[in-house]
Order: sequence, then structure tokens, then C-alpha cells
Amino acid sequence: MTQEELAGELNVTRQALSNWERDVNEPDLNTLKKICFLFGVHMDDFAKEVITKMETYEKKEKRQFNKYDMAIGLFYGVGIFLGIGIFFVGGFMTMSGAGWGASLFGGGCFSLVFGLMCHAVITLRRNDK
Repeated sequence: MTQEELAGELNVTRQALSNWERDVNEPDLNTLKKICFLFGVHMDDFAKEVITKMETYEKKEKRQFNKYDMAIGLFYGVGIFLGIGIFFVGGFMTMSGAGWGASLFGGGCFSLVFGLMCHAVITLRRNDK
């Protein structure tokens, strides 16, 4: 059966069928019933397959989010580690009260900026997919 023949049977345009195939939009429930009837598929079997595909997609997406969240945590950890390093190196180099304060402030700022930049990049990458 061609796309045009199926569109005629369902009283929809060929473009509507094409949009369903490309997941641009979805047919309504009555149209789904007609499709199942035309192809001799029970609606329950069709629904089970759709639900299984949705569950698989959700698991994959959840795994993807966990991967990104782990990367964000790793970069924050690296930023904090480097910030603490800057704090100690800066403090030991000056060995004065003001030096320790400036070093603490610089290390904290570095940690924050590094972590936020990594978080932003990872979040943007997550939204691209």
C-alpha cells in the first residue's frame, strides 16, 4: 500500500502521513484505530509496542542525564581542588594575613567560575541532543 492509498483510506493528506512517519506530529486516537483495523493489528498489541519503545527511550534518556550530572560533579570537584591549591600556594608564597585572605578569595572565585563554566557547557550540550 502506498502512502497516497493509505492517506485516502484514512481521509488525511499524504503530508499528514509523512509528518507522522517523521515524528513531527501524531495521529489522533480514531485514526490510530483505523490504521490498526486496516493492517489487522489489535490496538492492544500496538499500544504495548509503543509503550515498550517509550520505556526504552526514557531509560536511555535517564542514563544520558546521569552521565551529564556525573561530568558536572567531576568538573566542580576539579574546580574546588584547583581552588584549594591556589589558596595554599598563594598563602604560602606571601605568608601574611592579607595574602591568605586574597589567596582564599582568588581560589574561591576560580573554583566558582570554573565550575559554572563547565556546568554551562555541559547543560548546553545536554539541551542540543
